[in-house]
Amino acid sequence: MKKVIAFLVLVFSQVYAFNLERVDVLYSYEYLTPNSTYGTWNSIEVMSYWKWGQNTTPFLGGTITDRSKEGGAFLSTLGAYRDWSEFLYTYSAVSFGSNSTYYPQYRLDHDFNFKVGRERNIVLTIGGSYIKYWDVHKDKVFSLGGTVYSGKFVGSLRYFYNISDPGNVTSSSYLVSVGYGAEKESWTYLDVYLGKQAYLATYLYQPEQVNQNAYIIELNHRQWVRNDAGFIVIVGYMKLEDGYEKYRISGGFFKEF
Repeated sequence: MKKVIAFLVLVFSQVYAFNLERVDVLYSYEYLTPNSTYGTWNSIEVMSYWKWGQNTTPFLGGTITDRSKEGGAFLSTLGAYRDWSEFLYTYSAVSFGSNSTYYPQYRLDHDFNFKVGRERNIVLTIGGSYIKYWDVHKDKVFSLGGTVYSGKFVGSLRYFYNISDPGNVTSSSYLVSVGYGAEKESWTYLDVYLGKQAYLATYLYQPEQVNQNAYIIELNHRQWVRNDAGFIVIVGYMKLEDGYEKYRISGGFFKEF
């Protein structure tokens, strides 16, 4: 707990040293069935965004999680959005998790986003991730996608190709997202994830390949109640084949500066 407190102090001391733009605070409760096997999950997430120069938006935050069957863990994230030109912006992030069965030891993410079309309202994305877990597993993820902005509507489609080692086990998944809203008013997003969780189960005496279908649906709403602040509500459902069902509800607030 001392390490967590020290990290949060560091987060806010660094954030206020720059031009702070927004802070999000979110609490999540997740109920899994069969509950006697998987229990319940609770987490608190704090994310801060600020401005550095004219073209860079760094972000920094952390998540404290407690799972009734697996114990507690902590994840910290540092990254930035950067505009390189009127045609290109990037997203970069690095995350570090405490020793646990569910958070990675570290994770690297990077996306190239190309703005095309007469009004630059279409964004084409090429991305990649590298994830190292606390056991022997490592994942490499490659993705392609596109987003269209039209008035208050936003539509996205993204394809992910995952390579899990050991075993060089591959799988694919898709994310479909539809949003509606505007800044300083409200944003509502419906996200649907379809795909597989595939890896080599090395904890078995004779390692076997696991290949499970997964389905996730989430509704995310951000509502301004005044010009610089508001609340966040998220509800979600996940079904993992031959595994568990998970029901999520999250609530929090945001403050802009």
